[in-house]
Amino acid sequence: MKRIYALLFFLLFSAISNSQVILSLDDDTVYIDSIVKITKNVKSDSIKSLNSFRLSKLFLMVQDVKKSKGYLEQANRLKMKFPFLRDASVYYNAYHFIEKGDLEGYEKALLEANTRLKKYRNKEAYKLRAVILQNYGIVQQHKNNEKLYMKLLVNEAIPIARKSGDFELISGLNKAVAIILMNNEERQKAAEYLAQAQKYIENTTRKSATLAESKMETYIINAENLIELKHFYDAKVILDRAFSILKNYPESNLNDSYYYVEGIYYAKQNKLKEALISFEKGITSAKKHNNLVALNRLKFAEYEVLFKLNNYDKAKDNLEYLIEKTPFVVDKKNYFKELSKVYNATKEYSKAYFYSNKYNIINDSLNNANLKNEIIELEAKYKKAEAEKKISLLQSENEKAVLQVNNNRLNMMLFAVLSFVLFLTVLFLWSWNNYQKKLSTQKEVNHIQELASLENQQKLSISNALIEGEEMERKRIARDLHDGLGSMLSGLKMHLTIADRENNAINPNVNAMLNDSIKELRNISQNLMPESLMKLGLEHALKDLCISHSNAETTIEFQYLVKKNTLQQHFKIMVFRIIQELLNNALKYAKASQILVSCSQNKNVFFITVEDNGIGFNLENAEKREGMGLRNIKNRVAFLNGKLEIDSVLDKGTSTYIELKV
Repeated sequence: MKRIYALLFFLLFSAISNSQVILSLDDDTVYIDSIVKITKNVKSDSIKSLNSFRLSKLFLMVQDVKKSKGYLEQANRLKMKFPFLRDASVYYNAYHFIEKGDLEGYEKALLEANTRLKKYRNKEAYKLRAVILQNYGIVQQHKNNEKLYMKLLVNEAIPIARKSGDFELISGLNKAVAIILMNNEERQKAAEYLAQAQKYIENTTRKSATLAESKMETYIINAENLIELKHFYDAKVILDRAFSILKNYPESNLNDSYYYVEGIYYAKQNKLKEALISFEKGITSAKKHNNLVALNRLKFAEYEVLFKLNNYDKAKDNLEYLIEKTPFVVDKKNYFKELSKVYNATKEYSKAYFYSNKYNIINDSLNNANLKNEIIELEAKYKKAEAEKKISLLQSENEKAVLQVNNNRLNMMLFAVLSFVLFLTVLFLWSWNNYQKKLSTQKEVNHIQELASLENQQKLSISNALIEGEEMERKRIARDLHDGLGSMLSGLKMHLTIADRENNAINPNVNAMLNDSIKELRNISQNLMPESLMKLGLEHALKDLCISHSNAETTIEFQYLVKKNTLQQHFKIMVFRIIQELLNNALKYAKASQILVSCSQNKNVFFITVEDNGIGFNLENAEKREGMGLRNIKNRVAFLNGKLEIDSVLDKGTSTYIELKV
């Protein structure tokens, strides 16, 4: 009884499903009358035909078959000049197959309509195709092929519906997927599709005859699923939203399902008395609307609460009613089982045994029936295979006769074909010869380019080796100066200081010259290999470099925008040398009052920017003479697989941009 039935508006025939109910909330006649008025007054035959097709469906929905057929005939008369309407009419006219009970014809019509409409790229075509695919899927569902229905919805119908922009349709398709998942106890996945369904239906602005009912049904089904997931707070919010609308429509048959969901909301929280009140309201509403499906669900839900309250007499009455009113053997079997539980609880063991036995008999018979059905199905498959074998033999004989006739034709055509092939062969050989000549020329050009590329690589490799050797030699000289000569000068200064303290007169100029020598030694050592770079990192070393190069005439601003210090040591040294060379050039030639040094990093690219407001220079002349400073910068950038760009304007300054691969 917990199976959820899809309430679908575009299949309105009991031949498809006895469980379907046409939902009703507000008065749709005003909306339908507005379309009737437009259809009467419009002059365009294409719009009149399309609206007539729509009206045929709308009147079918409100069960006015006469008007539905009248508008369908009018639409078919007006469609002939319009290819799209002719193709769409295959879908609108497919319902006469259902009237005749011809489901196979209905299926074929749906597939043909979908195929015809594939060539159109307008929203109406997308909308119709989505509806067609869902209708075809519903037929497969009633053939117990729910898996195919699910695939059609998820892989085809929903993506196509999104192209149509019809939010109500997209919502309905998501709701249909959710119902399939709920029927298979995939409640969590169903919640995702129901959330989508609710989002789309709440954002729908286009008026339709089914919009209010679709929105209310979405709320009710979503609330029921949330209750089963024990998300009671979220379910109550949605139920309150539904009730705020439904309270204004006490006669609506949507109350049947609303009170069922409200009842299970209370029952799942063991508020059993409140649950019974809700179920009773739902039962009264379902009886009024003769909604047997909703009535049976409500009766069974009420039975479960009555059983928990030990109200066995009333529980037994509900089950006996369900057994009497239910035509389905599978459901009756379950009711017998529940009735056995009731009699067992009241200690009427003979009756409990009686209904338990009835349950077992039906269960066994259903299993046997399934076995017989499998045997019948296998036999049918065997007979079909035999028939296909006979047909195959007949077809084979016919094919032999046709083959003989065709052989004569083929012999006549063979000479012509061979002649044509020979012509093509000669043409191909001539073209191939020309192609080989062009290919040989191109290979020679490519070879020359490869040699030039290898030569450039060799030059770059030599430059790289020179740069690495230069850095190693700088490091060695800096170490020797610092550890050797630096230590000796520091020791000499210490002895002179001691002698001065012992009142031995020392020429002040000697002490000053010694201090200048130590300072100059430190500057040389720092330039060769800065100690701060080795110990404190690139940012600190560059900051010291900028501070040490700043003077009264030139201000150097430093920006370091690198968050993580993950650079390798050789990379840091290269960056330091590049910026050191750029600063030296700017201070030596630019006559700038301001210099900006900026470092940043984005993923695996390190950016260096050095800008000054100096006198600038002619870039073409500089590249022609290219001194050691510019050559060193270019070699180091090339060594790091980087890019170098220099922009210099006379009397306005120079900007250097460098990108290096980390």
